[in-house]
Amino acid sequence: MDSDSNISSVQPKIKNFYNDQNFDYAGGCGGELDIFCFPFSRGRIFNTIEKDNNQYDKSDYIFWASGTGFMTRKSIFNKVNGFDKTLFAHMEEIDYHWKCHLLGYNVSNVPSSIIYHKGGQTLDYQSPFKTYLNHRNSFLLLLTNYSIPVMLLLFIPRLILEFISIFYELLLGRINHSFAIIKSLMWLVVHPNIIYKRMKNNYKLRKINDFKMMKFFYKGSIVLSYFILKKKTFKSL
Repeated sequence: MDSDSNISSVQPKIKNFYNDQNFDYAGGCGGELDIFCFPFSRGRIFNTIEKDNNQYDKSDYIFWASGTGFMTRKSIFNKVNGFDKTLFAHMEEIDYHWKCHLLGYNVSNVPSSIIYHKGGQTLDYQSPFKTYLNHRNSFLLLLTNYSIPVMLLLFIPRLILEFISIFYELLLGRINHSFAIIKSLMWLVVHPNIIYKRMKNNYKLRKINDFKMMKFFYKGSIVLSYFILKKKTFKSL
């Protein structure tokens, strides 16, 4: 960070505390995002966690640094008023680093630095509440962090993916998770004031347009790539 004033945050390589041969679920070797705001990382896509074979050991720009452990510039953190409390427990770091990108800053990983993480301490990975937060918060990012024209372009495809997720959970017999996704959509419907406030605040921060920022996004749908095209690792994308 000292050598590049345009970097807002850096993330170490994050490995699993209980199985130190594998990347950790929460961040791997750097966070990524597809255009529909579904997050994944170098070393973990959905429930596929890769073994660390040094395949991501080259320092590179990433979209977001994991809240498990990252360093950021205090001046930028204060400028965007820190984390948004609306995004409790999930994706507040993605939202923060999106704001960093809006200000024109980059985010990078530092694979030579390694930390070990005991995952699932806040919420169990199979918790319906975690499913609720994941869907609510990622959809909230799409609604409020993009410019309005881009948001409107992506809204319907994202909504279709939500309904697909609902039926997929039903097919798996995970009824509580299906209702969690429905509940997340209902939250968005009944909180237009929060959506408007976030849109307004992010508009004030914006120094670059979406298309310039989206060079750091995965241009397709990680959902379709993973479940339909069977691309299970970051290098296969």
